[in-house]
Amino acid sequence: MGHWEDLRRRARAQRAAVLAEAGGDPSATALLAAADRLTGFERVGLPGGDALLDGGEAALDLDMERIWFNRDVASHLALFYQAHEYAHFWLHREHTACRESDLDAEATEEPVPLGVQRVEGYGPEERREREANVFARELLLPTDVLRSWFAADGLNATAIAARVGLPEGMVLQQLARALLTPDVADEAGPPPPEDLSEERPLDASQEEAALAPRGPLLLEAGPGTGKTRTLVGRIVYLLKEGMPASSILALTFSNRAAEEMRARVARAEPRAAPRIWMGTFHAFGLELLRKYGTRLGLPPRPDVLDPADAVGILEQALPVLELEHYQNLYEPTTYLRDILAAISRAKDELVEPARYTSLAEAMRDSAATEAETEAAEKALEVARIYTRYQEILDRDHLLDFGDLIFKAVVLLRSNPDVRDALRRTFAHVLVDEYQDVNRASGLLLREVTGAGDGLWVVGDARQAIYRFRGAAPTNMRLFTEDFPGAKVRALGRNYRSQPPIVDVVAGLAPTMRAARGGPPFTPWEPARPAAGGRILMEIADDLDAEGDGLAREIERHRAAGIAYREQAVLCRSHTVLGRIAARLEDAGVPILYLGDLFERPEVRDMLALVALTCEPDGRGLVRVARFSEYEIPLADVRALLRLAREHDVPFPGALGLAEDADTISPRGKAGLGLLASHMSGLRHVSHPWTLLARYLFDRSDYVRPLLYDASVAGQQRRLAIYQLLQFAHEQRPARASEPTDPRQRLLQYVRRLEIFGEEKQLRQVPGCAEGIDAVRLLTVHASKGLEFRAVYVPALGQGIFPARRQARPCPPPSGMLAAADADEHDEEEECLFFVALSRARDVLCLSRAHRYGNQRRAASELLLAIEGLLPCSPAGSESPPVSTASPDPAADPAADPPPATVPFPVEALETYMRCPRQFYYELVLGLSGDREDSAYVQFHMCVYRVLRWMAELPAVDAGAALEHLAEVWEEQGPRGHPYEAVYRRSAEAMVLRAAGRSIPSRRPAARPRWQVRLPHGRVRFTPDHIERLDDGTEVVERQRTGRPTKSELERDIYALYVVAAREAAPRVPRRVQIRYLSTDHVEPVELSERTIRTRLGRYDAAMAGILRKEFGPRPNDRVCPRCSHYFICPVAEDA
Repeated sequence: MGHWEDLRRRARAQRAAVLAEAGGDPSATALLAAADRLTGFERVGLPGGDALLDGGEAALDLDMERIWFNRDVASHLALFYQAHEYAHFWLHREHTACRESDLDAEATEEPVPLGVQRVEGYGPEERREREANVFARELLLPTDVLRSWFAADGLNATAIAARVGLPEGMVLQQLARALLTPDVADEAGPPPPEDLSEERPLDASQEEAALAPRGPLLLEAGPGTGKTRTLVGRIVYLLKEGMPASSILALTFSNRAAEEMRARVARAEPRAAPRIWMGTFHAFGLELLRKYGTRLGLPPRPDVLDPADAVGILEQALPVLELEHYQNLYEPTTYLRDILAAISRAKDELVEPARYTSLAEAMRDSAATEAETEAAEKALEVARIYTRYQEILDRDHLLDFGDLIFKAVVLLRSNPDVRDALRRTFAHVLVDEYQDVNRASGLLLREVTGAGDGLWVVGDARQAIYRFRGAAPTNMRLFTEDFPGAKVRALGRNYRSQPPIVDVVAGLAPTMRAARGGPPFTPWEPARPAAGGRILMEIADDLDAEGDGLAREIERHRAAGIAYREQAVLCRSHTVLGRIAARLEDAGVPILYLGDLFERPEVRDMLALVALTCEPDGRGLVRVARFSEYEIPLADVRALLRLAREHDVPFPGALGLAEDADTISPRGKAGLGLLASHMSGLRHVSHPWTLLARYLFDRSDYVRPLLYDASVAGQQRRLAIYQLLQFAHEQRPARASEPTDPRQRLLQYVRRLEIFGEEKQLRQVPGCAEGIDAVRLLTVHASKGLEFRAVYVPALGQGIFPARRQARPCPPPSGMLAAADADEHDEEEECLFFVALSRARDVLCLSRAHRYGNQRRAASELLLAIEGLLPCSPAGSESPPVSTASPDPAADPAADPPPATVPFPVEALETYMRCPRQFYYELVLGLSGDREDSAYVQFHMCVYRVLRWMAELPAVDAGAALEHLAEVWEEQGPRGHPYEAVYRRSAEAMVLRAAGRSIPSRRPAARPRWQVRLPHGRVRFTPDHIERLDDGTEVVERQRTGRPTKSELERDIYALYVVAAREAAPRVPRRVQIRYLSTDHVEPVELSERTIRTRLGRYDAAMAGILRKEFGPRPNDRVCPRCSHYFICPVAEDA
């Protein structure tokens, strides 16, 4: 059971005693009066600012047996304040004076891992206050009682708040916990592994390390050898030696690892644990900057950006950055994530903008080849962006994650008095996962520990899986050089795995690149006896067959006594994980895997609801109308959308138009009327958490059917809504240039998280779900520090695991990285494989398929090192080639519709080819298709209009061309768009380039509207430009505003250009070419007949799909978050 679940159980036990004393009266007033009688304390209200409040809003006075509270606050808040102080009495038995920020009736126990919460975790003081908040809520409003009141008695949040006399926000937060997460009483997680038993004494190697008289000491701890237990043993030893708890600093690299450390220390030393500083390197850096940051010009509580917010900073700066290599006019933000990664990497190496610039200049000066010159130019462009980005952060007193360590090192180096005070405070510094230390963290460690007399670190070079942020096994190898006189010790027994698994892990260990340069490998001694431990090597034909095989093995091991929750599937990537998850679900295996939170149907429902309250076009109604309690027919939705446009009434107010509308059916009016009543008043609730919580728990019945679904899938649906609510609850205030409406800002933030891949931080299943009996699905990165009785590692095919080496979009300047390791990628992939293997306790099942999709894959090279320890060869036997023949459409008369009578515009067909669902929304339902690329389209059309105008005149000088561009821009350009300056600058450059191109032998020809006839209809399009040469040849040109790319010629539309140019006037010689307006580069279009047939076939297939009314979604991680229909797609509707 987790810490917070245990806390809730204790609160319920205390409530039982208090409720009995109160005679069964559940009101907060009665419960607190009963607490007075049981404890002998008295609660006394005082005016705000009274000296007895000690600067707070409420205080626990143990000497006088009083609870003092501010009587000037609202009565329902005062009741919570008093319960909070009673929580301190029952939990901590210390004098407290709690400020308003400590007394949070809505505080969640698990912070959302975004923004500052991703770094901060909880310090000792904040943790005590958070514990008191959770305990007080559960004391006054236990989740089991709330569930009964809501589900059985039919009470909503308003009725419950009136019954107990407590704040609405507190009731809503507790209802979310009660209804959407597993009940504390129902949880029964797996028994703790043997090596976590606190009663077992340290073994000889653990004891030698834990009881070392002084540092510096490096402890090499392989998987399952009890490193955290030894670290806790070290803390216990220091405390027994008389060291003050406040003199111990314990650092690690993730909030999860820090939480485990705190829990383990709290069990061993409950009184001392709250006074030990335990947390992450980044949290420690943040604390230093909060305490002493004024010396660097920072405010006392500087704002911390998460990566998605950092991207937003660069987005705002785009108009002045003048990008060249990293400019993409179609999607201006394309490279921002890569640029920020390069900046973050620089900060990991303590390289500030000026140093980055000088290194890039030196790189340019020494470049000897075209490729080296381009890499140097890219580095210089990043340097310019880095300089501007840091100027903005410094101006606005903002910190990104890299600054938390970087600036902390700068602080200590430039303020010896602060550094020396830290060294006196923290005489003993312990570091977990030392292999993950990067250069900046290592230098921070040196500033804090000096020569390292009190330094004690533990790690495993073979588990270094964070190379992308600068972590490297070399820190382990160089420890004795960094800290002269250091001792190195190793743990020798593996307590986790049965001998066959230990043998496989030990078989891989000595061959790994990460171990090179270290001491000779000594195999671990298995502490567990052999008792049915198994190694499996399964080979399937394809991914579907591999997934089916996994399902069979999972069920076989469950029948043998291994519960679902004690089994895990570990994959190299989220992509593979999602495919395996779908296969296991189809096979009926219960899995615990939320996946992409914002792609889940129930979460999309809630986001569509938010959109309906704040986006006037009402597109959110298309999804909300399908909620089971409304069931509004699609025809009525379309009718209401038309009415709203005709009467110019924005949503959600437009819902009222349905009542008197002749075009809406009685069923539709009933559903729309019910929805309007649910939305009544909510349109003015601006905070998305309050909006969603009131809708779910006060207005609608959306959540009630979900409460009765006891399946794992049902529990996951509830958990997903809970995660969304917590995400919405933690939404930060608006920054400059962001929407002021918090609902719009939430939707924009979701899109940004999706576009830049930061939503992955929200895929972690909350701790309250640990008791659900379902197979865990995790990436290998996420599995670090965990263990399971049965572990499955699928998709061990070349190019999948190990993953392919990725090109660096932003090459670092030469000399920034201490050593360029050619094996860095391969080394990290080996470490990931090592981590995956070593998570298993009893069963390790490795698998691969001969084919993934239509591509054959050989066995992963990672398997070669352990091939002799596997039950069969990973190569397996050859399987027959897969048939790629298409089904015969003639077999199904409905599959081959008659040709269309009206030609299709090529733009419509390309919309369908990009996503049939988008075509349906825009061309069938008539929803506006405003996309994030609409500014690009406007810019594009302005340039084309000016170029066509110029082509019709005998000569145009630069001044006249720019003047006409200004007129066109005023009429049609992306005026007021954040990137207008970028587009305007590019448009002027293209027009000037065209004006400077004088070719007397060419003259413009008319631009015809061409059609290409295909089996299912005709495709209509107009070529961008046609010129006739003096020799009679016509040049048919497609003009592009972007930079030349290798992929441009692969676009299907060039087949239309070639065929139409050939058929329009067979006797006229024509050639087709592409002109890139940004560079004036011209590329001829030459296609084989086979290529032409293939590409035209795609247009024909699109027309056939439209005629068959096939409008399924075609998801794309890059495109979908930018689509205006993102929050309503897909809809369970017969299109």
